[in-house]
Amino acid sequence: MKHNDIKIGCHVSIAKSVDLAIDRALEVNGNTFQIFTKNPRGWAAKQMQEEEIQKFKAKSKKHNLSPIFGHISYLPNLASTDPEIYSKSLESFLNEIERCKILGVQYFVVHGGSYKSSSFEKGMSRYVESILEGINSTRGKVVILIENSSGGANSLTSSHKNISLILDEINDKTAVQVCFDTCHAFGSGYDLRDEKAVDATVDDIQTHFGFDNISLIHANDSIGELNSNRDRHQHLGLGEIGEKGFKALINNPNFKKKPWILETPINEIRGDSENIRYLHSLIRNENN
Repeated sequence: MKHNDIKIGCHVSIAKSVDLAIDRALEVNGNTFQIFTKNPRGWAAKQMQEEEIQKFKAKSKKHNLSPIFGHISYLPNLASTDPEIYSKSLESFLNEIERCKILGVQYFVVHGGSYKSSSFEKGMSRYVESILEGINSTRGKVVILIENSSGGANSLTSSHKNISLILDEINDKTAVQVCFDTCHAFGSGYDLRDEKAVDATVDDIQTHFGFDNISLIHANDSIGELNSNRDRHQHLGLGEIGEKGFKALINNPNFKKKPWILETPINEIRGDSENIRYLHSLIRNENN
C-alpha cells in the first residue's frame, strides 16, 4: 500500500458554512475528514441552507475527499434511562443522521453511552434499542460506527467484549460497525506502545469482532497513562502511546488499510497539518 493510498485526515470545523469544512480539510492536506453536522455543545440544530448543502456535495466530489465521517454531538447519551435525557438524546441522534443523509456523509460515529444511575443490562438494552432506531432512520445511506470508550464507571463500550455483544444484539454488520479510537483504547487498558503490544491488541480485536467490522481509526495519542480511563488527547508521538506505538499502528496491515482521522490538539506545538505529516512520516515504504 503506497503513502497516497492511505486515507488520513482530521476533524474539521463547519463554522460559517458546512461546505467550508472541505476547504479546511484540503488546507491540512487530508484526503478524508470528519465533521459535526451541528453545534456539538447544544441540543438545537441550525437548519442548513440549500446553497451550502449543494456546495458541500460539489466540493467533496470535485476533490475526491472520501470517505466522509460525521460525529455525534457531545450531549446525547443513548444508554440513558432518564426519560428526559433519553428523549433529547434520541431526537438529536436521529436528527444528526438525517443531516448526514442530506450531505451525503457515509459514516456516523456515535459514543457508547453511559448507564449511570441504572444497570449494565438496562443501559445495554436502551443503547441497542437506540441504534436500531438509527438503522431504520439511515435507510441504508449511512453506516453507524460505534466508538470504543476510555472506560470508567458505567461505560458500555470500553471493552472489545462489550462492543461485540452490541454488534451481536444488533445483528446487522452492514449497517453498524466500529470506530477504534487509539487514545480511548489505551485509556481502557489496551496497550499500544510497541509492536508486541499492538499485535496483542490486534489479536484481541480479531477474537471479539474482527477488523472487517472496523471502518475508522481515530488517531490520538494519550495524556493519560495505560488503563487510566482518561479521555485526554495528545499530539501523535508526544503522549503515553508514543512514537514507537504509532509506528507499529500505522504499519500494521490491519490498521494501515483503514481510514485514519486525527482529533489531536491545535496549539503552539503542532496543528492538524503537522500531525498528519508526522503520521505519514512513520509509514514504512513497501520496499523496506
